[in-house]
Amino acid sequence: MGVGTVRRGLLIVLVLVVPTCGRGAPASSSGVFFPTVPRGDEYPAALIEGVLEVRSDCLFISADGERWLLLWPQGYKPHSTDGRIEIVNEAGERIGREGDQVRLGGGETRPVEVGGTAEAEQWASELTGLGIPERCGDLYWIVSPF
Repeated sequence: MGVGTVRRGLLIVLVLVVPTCGRGAPASSSGVFFPTVPRGDEYPAALIEGVLEVRSDCLFISADGERWLLLWPQGYKPHSTDGRIEIVNEAGERIGREGDQVRLGGGETRPVEVGGTAEAEQWASELTGLGIPERCGDLYWIVSPF
């Protein structure tokens, strides 16, 4: 195999692999983008009530005509059960399922609060350690584990 063949092969591999790197992490084993944040001692004390919804392979809570991408505590995991995404905490307790009305403690971040859409995405990316896909919007809700 010649150098030219190896280079062409490498180029093909890069073309196929690079789009999945960087901007946005791969979906979880359930097929949905599921960003988590490190555990802390303090969390925002707001409450949101809405419907767990999957759109564009992102898991949101929808309330009052808006959708927030959920940033889950480490240890929480999504599972696909009967064709619906189900979220469980580290103890295996169900937090909610896609389509369910849920109440989640925590707090929101809106672009206007952090300087704009790009800044909100950067904030969420730094918090989660993942690139947030554009398809997941720019409203974020940090879920409290309490």
